[in-house]
Amino acid sequence: MIGYIKGKLKYKEAKCATFMTAGGVGYRIFLPQNTLDSIVMEDECEFFIETIVREDALSLFGFKEKVELDLFRLLIDVNKVGPKLALAVLSAIPASEIVTSILSGNSKIFEAVSGLGKKTAEKIIIDLKDKVTAIEIKGETQKAKGKESLALVEAEEGLVALGFNQFAVRSVLAKITLSDTMSAEAIVREALRIINENKR
Repeated sequence: MIGYIKGKLKYKEAKCATFMTAGGVGYRIFLPQNTLDSIVMEDECEFFIETIVREDALSLFGFKEKVELDLFRLLIDVNKVGPKLALAVLSAIPASEIVTSILSGNSKIFEAVSGLGKKTAEKIIIDLKDKVTAIEIKGETQKAKGKESLALVEAEEGLVALGFNQFAVRSVLAKITLSDTMSAEAIVREALRIINENKR
């Protein structure tokens, strides 16, 4: 099985890209959309690889970060979540947000992913809640971040309810230094302060 690839970008498609290794072999790799958007021709890239073998195909799925690979493996173990749908989740939602959403039971964020219905979103929460606690993001385990995660989710929902764009809200929330004692109300106040400053 292929577990890691380093090569230069030679060709981009809608969902994947082809990379040429130093050995002269070209590999077609499916990538999260944000990764695909960030690379340009002749970039030398390295990816953690998950090799998926089916009766009629052998597909490679690549990830810049180990945490993305870990989440991909967990997601495809959920019933009705295949590799393409798992990749769509990782394309639409940052890895850290996937973990915090699962820990806090926020299935709505997954329902927004094209092709992923309410029942499957809820199943992701149920099946993975205990499994994501060991996943590391930026060197810190998520085991002790349940309270912080819930406050963050509540703050995001509150800001969206106030009429702010969800993606803009996430961008603002990413700028806030959180602590496990910070309430949703405090996060909202800080987010509004940043938004108002940006308008000046």
